Amino acid sequence: MSTVWRLAFLAALLLPDLALDPFRGGQQGSLRHLLGTDELGRDALVRLLLAAARSLGFASACALLALALGLLLAWPGRGLAGAWSALRGLPPLLFLLPLAAAAGGLDPLPLGLLLGTLLAPHLEPALHTRVDLFRRSPAWAAERTLGAPWPSILRRWAPYGWRQAAALFPSAWLAALWGEATLGALGLGPGPGHDSLGRLLAEELPRLSADPTPLAWAALATVLLLAALSAPSRGEKD
Repeated sequence: MSTVWRLAFLAALLLPDLALDPFRGGQQGSLRHLLGTDELGRDALVRLLLAAARSLGFASACALLALALGLLLAWPGRGLAGAWSALRGLPPLLFLLPLAAAAGGLDPLPLGLLLGTLLAPHLEPALHTRVDLFRRSPAWAAERTLGAPWPSILRRWAPYGWRQAAALFPSAWLAALWGEATLGALGLGPGPGHDSLGRLLAEELPRLSADPTPLAWAALATVLLLAALSAPSRGEKD
């Protein structure tokens, strides 16, 4: 899955919620509803696709925030390395879990801000290495010597900066995706007003051991498919 496709899922964050019809809840699969309906009468297949797309879009937004903050940390040099060393040594979820538990769950906006902020220090070392090569280049020295204005510098070098950050986008995206899904599956993610893959897993996976539904199996298959597709390809690693 390329970076462009990952960014395309940002549009899923603007999709409206599905209409509720509890009187048609719990229907079995049919030609009209291939996976049946959930307890609130939503088409199970459409809900699965919408929840997965929203989670992918949420991961893209978090990854962009993490890369932007990582670049801000990397640009001044190693002066802030000691302050962020503790955060880099521990997984972001180790900080998020107690915070989410204390708050009784995190809404999408604070969850995204926290997740992106906690991912940024992990991206800073690699971004610093890439940015440092750029700052030591003769072209950059010439820009500063000639006194080029900052808007001109940014316009000329922004494509280069994006290419450097885009190489790390898949790993940040993957961490954000599974971070949101983990909190949602534990009941610590966004509430009922925000459907997501994690929330769907929290509702459906327990049914696999008792009264399995097509939606539960489809949710599990979706997770396995995403795990296979979301790994960075060879081209993205280079």
